[in-house]
Amino acid sequence: MEISTEDLQYICQLISEVHGLPVYYVNGFGEFEYEFSRSDLRSNPYYVPFKEQISVYTYKEDPSEFPIFFSNSNLNFFFVNLKKSTYFLGTIIVGPALETEITDENITKIMDAFKGNINKRNLIEYYQAVPIMDHQQLLSISLMVYYLIYRKTLDKTFVLENNKATDLVVIQSENLDLELSKGRRDFIFHSNLSYERVLLDYVKNGRSDKLKDIFDYSIVGEAELGLLSRRNRLRSEKNLMITGIALVCRAAIEGGLNEETAFTLSDYYIQQIEELGNLKAILRLTEDAISDFTDRVHGLNIEKYSAPITACRHYIYNHLYGDITLEQLAEMCRLSPNYLSSLFKKEVGIPISEYIQQQRVDEAKKLLALTSYSISDISTWLNFNDQSYFIKVFKKYTGLTPRQFRNDHSSHHPST
Repeated sequence: MEISTEDLQYICQLISEVHGLPVYYVNGFGEFEYEFSRSDLRSNPYYVPFKEQISVYTYKEDPSEFPIFFSNSNLNFFFVNLKKSTYFLGTIIVGPALETEITDENITKIMDAFKGNINKRNLIEYYQAVPIMDHQQLLSISLMVYYLIYRKTLDKTFVLENNKATDLVVIQSENLDLELSKGRRDFIFHSNLSYERVLLDYVKNGRSDKLKDIFDYSIVGEAELGLLSRRNRLRSEKNLMITGIALVCRAAIEGGLNEETAFTLSDYYIQQIEELGNLKAILRLTEDAISDFTDRVHGLNIEKYSAPITACRHYIYNHLYGDITLEQLAEMCRLSPNYLSSLFKKEVGIPISEYIQQQRVDEAKKLLALTSYSISDISTWLNFNDQSYFIKVFKKYTGLTPRQFRNDHSSHHPST
């Protein structure tokens, strides 16, 4: 690469101005040196989390000699690695772009993955500000960027075929569909505190079925945890993933996993991470570790409870914001209400009604700690008869009123 630093910055600026796409330059240490993007994108609360986390897709260890495409949460990007001889200089990242307007279904999926702990209006406004661009146009822009930097023409078929071989891409050679990222390259513990708590809750409860959704949308967030070691990208990622595995290990123990088993697994995965030298492999292994811990807790839950009680617990967990009756549960399990009630108390140790109350209080605790929703809204959403009854039940299980709990556990301003 013979292009000067000034020319490179000028090229990035022109690409952004002509096509309306954000363009970033990330140096060899993984730091953003400059960026060009529209003001309506930059002003959105979700701009910074999206921007900071896309640098995970660049690879100092294997700087490919062609543009690389990736997709996350329906947002499409490409990057071009910059190198001189064998020396890695940094990366130009272009995006995001949407192939079509974001659908209500996809917004709902993102909201569901975070149990509502994100601001829907800000999220929708962010997606509405992202430029819409079909896959062919994005591919052509990538070839132009590569040519301006290296003065080298690339064949479209060559780029597509090599992208398929990287295990990074979400681009298909026939229809060029940029799909949702499957989570393998997401920042698993970088996103935000809300994300971390929701993920650990899934591990603790053995909710293997919920992991895919939250892996897919882990890039959304408001409060980043940041890099632990900005001068060593690989070391930083290892540190974060090791910390994450330790948190997951504790959550699994709380979920009933034997301590010796949990710590043995933790030591094994941490050792494996230390031996890896590639960011993709580290992120993939961390996801595997989370799934392993969660699956083991799930297996314990299956062994602990009969099939009808396991089904009831999952139904209750998934319908805390709806009306849950003994008759509904009995019909689902094809048992009489009286028999199911007796069986539930025998296996779980408390009546169904009390179990539902406990789960709703646990959910209320998360909403109080992680959001600024009013106490009255939270009590209504979780199907308490009125706010005074909600306060009474909440205090029964926590020893605190909802307002006291929020003051002790949240940085949000208390609401009533």
